Amino acid sequence: MSIDIIRNMTLTGGDFNEQTEFIIDDFIAEKMITLIYADGGNGKSLLTQTLANNFASKGYQVVYLDFDNPMSVLNERNIYDMMGNHHPEQLKYVHRSKCNMQPEMLLHMLGDSACGDDYKDHVFFIDSLRNFMNVKNDAQTLEMLTVLMNMREAGATIVALHHSNKDGKNYEGSNNIRNSVDNIFQLRKVASSLKHNTLDLVLHVRKDRASIKETAVRIDAKNLTLSQLDVTEALMTEEVEEFAHEVKQALQESEDVLNKTDLLKAVGRKKDDKTARRWLDQFDGVFWKSTKQGGVYTYQLLDAA
Repeated sequence: MSIDIIRNMTLTGGDFNEQTEFIIDDFIAEKMITLIYADGGNGKSLLTQTLANNFASKGYQVVYLDFDNPMSVLNERNIYDMMGNHHPEQLKYVHRSKCNMQPEMLLHMLGDSACGDDYKDHVFFIDSLRNFMNVKNDAQTLEMLTVLMNMREAGATIVALHHSNKDGKNYEGSNNIRNSVDNIFQLRKVASSLKHNTLDLVLHVRKDRASIKETAVRIDAKNLTLSQLDVTEALMTEEVEEFAHEVKQALQESEDVLNKTDLLKAVGRKKDDKTARRWLDQFDGVFWKSTKQGGVYTYQLLDAA
């Protein structure tokens, strides 16, 4: 009888014993769909490539679906040596250049028949969401997110990258994205060091079903490793980033070089502001160039020097 089908699908007491577990505490929850969005150039792919490397080293079966980055970028980041070569059994890196089907068809093949524990201890990375669906089309978005939910219910952990809308305040596309995923982070790059080849990122919670928290990480781009940072300390660098942006803008808008007093005044700082003066010195030779003449420092943008 058809009621027997329902009986076999009914939850029992044992089904309620499952607790949320994290691969990275307060950040990536197992058996959930996590969306990470940001403007271009904030290090989204570098973050998830690092996470993939990290999860593979922990013994998870990792599938990275990269339909966004060109091969030239992957070569520059030495992805083969740092990921596939180190974890050949745990990591499968799938790229658009070798895929013989449309990306949405690939997702359907992975998710339509997924059930039970098919994807237990599997982590799927989607890079990025708009390459697998028309994110502005409600019906298509719901269809493809349903596929991801099927995979989740078969044990998969899914981390999907996405892009911001034009003003950068929200993700791009349908509200069905928010309704379908479990957790959402907005990513911000707060610091980077060319010398040490590192990138500091802060992830702000925009939706949570798993008690996730704001998270800060430092990416070692050379080795694709990450370490967690104190969020408060990491966020302090946002003020430095804003200061650097204001100084560059002031120098760009100036018709001539600016001395230190005038430059500090242009960005709303007093000439005896020790912190601002220290920041001017910190980024001297990075974003701007100073010249001392007659005991007076003048500044100009580095690329204009």
